[in-house]
Amino acid sequence: MSQKKPITGETWADNIDRAASLIGEKENFLFCGDIDPDSVCSMMSLALFLRLMDKQASIVLSTGLSNNLDYLISILNHNSIRILETESQIKSIEKSVEAIIICDTANTKMVPFYSFLLEKFIAKDIQVIEIDHHFGADSEKITTQGIKLFREANATTEIIGELLQNLVEKFPETTDPFSQRSILIGLITGLLGDTVGGKTVQIKADFDYWMKELGERLTSNTRWRKARDGRPSEGESSKFQTPEKIREYLDRLSIEQEECLNVITSRVDKKNGLGFLNLMNSTYRQVDNVLGAQGFNGFADILGPLLNRIPEEAGKLGVVFYNGKNAEGEDCIFIKLRRAIDYDAFDLREVEGPIKKAFGDGYMGGGGHPARYHFA
Repeated sequence: MSQKKPITGETWADNIDRAASLIGEKENFLFCGDIDPDSVCSMMSLALFLRLMDKQASIVLSTGLSNNLDYLISILNHNSIRILETESQIKSIEKSVEAIIICDTANTKMVPFYSFLLEKFIAKDIQVIEIDHHFGADSEKITTQGIKLFREANATTEIIGELLQNLVEKFPETTDPFSQRSILIGLITGLLGDTVGGKTVQIKADFDYWMKELGERLTSNTRWRKARDGRPSEGESSKFQTPEKIREYLDRLSIEQEECLNVITSRVDKKNGLGFLNLMNSTYRQVDNVLGAQGFNGFADILGPLLNRIPEEAGKLGVVFYNGKNAEGEDCIFIKLRRAIDYDAFDLREVEGPIKKAFGDGYMGGGGHPARYHFA
């Protein structure tokens, strides 16, 4: 395994310039990566810029996103960015793909259909750009070759923002990506998603810069349609005008979801600042009825709030474990760890060694952040 290291100085400047040049040279791109808000928004924001350059972009998105991220799918569909959900759909574009861009992914085990992508693309020496900010002991380069854009950041969307700035300088004739609401919304969503709405920020100067820069651009580029030809006017609630409006949408819960969350968190075992929640198959059926008609399918919509609430109520750390599927669709056990926002006495990445030793070859790390980590 080739562990990732942050890239700085002249090497970073050279790599980001090479990435911009490659984007200018190629016409058809395939995006893939871990499926979380930062990853999806990183892929989407860069893919949207490629569409502005009249290039083609497809995104591997094998699993659905939570309802609070439904607008990302709408943006992708509206801009003719193809969503690939199966191996057969990926295979259908095999001959047209000229470059692969992998975003926000700690290691190969977190890439959906990685074995298939390796066989059809990566092993055939198709150009690859890797963009990431994870540097835990389980982090590894997805490919041995390719262009690496690895640096310390609050979210991968910050790196995408820097790459877009470079692309604007290199291709000034292209539409300014920071004048496009969908790109701004994607970059802001990813940054908020990886910092728990701005509550767990590692590099404050970078966070403040991007939120101010992107927020001001979003406000200035938001217009509401007036009523005409029988169409009603658009109200301020119909569009995101500020990062705060995006944050509110990400945090929203229905009455049913809030009730479900309360029932499940009531089962948390709390002791000495630690909160443990067992939702394995053997115990999950005891709370399945509270998720309503969707059953376990509705779990994804409350997982984020659940992971955040447990450590806050416990005081220090929260641990949730449950059965699920890994990126390859195989059965696995997820272990999710989060710190309370005001507790920083422990770096969660330190537990990686014992867990990896306990599970051996069955372990899949999650890259992770000091304040949150997950294993499968």
